[in-house]
Amino acid sequence: MRAGFHSVGLSSRSILDVIDKVAAAGYATIELNAETLPWARPHVTPATSAAERAAIRDAAKRRGIGISAVGAHIPMVEEDAAARRAAVAFVKGCTDLAVEVGAPVVHILSGEAPKGIPQALAWQWFADAVSETAAYASERRVRLGIEAIAGQLFHAIDDFRRLAADLPGTPVYVNFDPSHLIVQGEDPKRLVSEHGHQVAHVHAKDGRGRYPDFAFPPLGQGGIDFAGLVAALGKAGYDGVISVEYEAQVFGFKETEEEILVHGRRFLRDLGI
Repeated sequence: MRAGFHSVGLSSRSILDVIDKVAAAGYATIELNAETLPWARPHVTPATSAAERAAIRDAAKRRGIGISAVGAHIPMVEEDAAARRAAVAFVKGCTDLAVEVGAPVVHILSGEAPKGIPQALAWQWFADAVSETAAYASERRVRLGIEAIAGQLFHAIDDFRRLAADLPGTPVYVNFDPSHLIVQGEDPKRLVSEHGHQVAHVHAKDGRGRYPDFAFPPLGQGGIDFAGLVAALGKAGYDGVISVEYEAQVFGFKETEEEILVHGRRFLRDLGI
């Protein structure tokens, strides 16, 4: 397995600066954030120019690191049909970007279920969006992974099985983030045992508490057995990237950029990565 770093952890810097810092800290890959968050702007979007895409690809190559994934997180089950179409277009645009920069994975989320809309209908909207975007990605030799997110429509381990049953033949992969599972009281190892063959990308982010009263603390300060997870992933045949996703500052933890980078790399190294 290879150590990666999610660019969202250094959201205030330009992506070229982040690439330099991530490479200098000893990571093998970088993950590109395309999600707009209350605390972080995206480093890339479908609107990223051809020149910027080339600069990202060239900077990573020059520094000797790979680009593991594009995080194309955008709500995909909005009540407004135009918003749902725009979200599908956004994911497709991120897929095109991934092809251009050499990222093999694009990962998505569902977004929160709209209030007043039957769950079954919202689920069908998401399944339709996954079907279209997964086919688009597969045609371009990119794997589309889904991340189960606490508080969203698609949030549980069993949702992967349900979606696969609804979309037979659709190449559905997993962006495995154990933090969102543990804060819901689920066992992340169960996802690996049941869906290890579908895992395309992994986030290293710790979790503690129980949703909605929870936190994503620095690695090692939550309740996740990362050593056990790494062993389970290896047994399942996973040999990809484990990408440090740092969001602890949102929960009041204060670490410098250097501390974030060094701590994350040391944590993975201690796991043999």
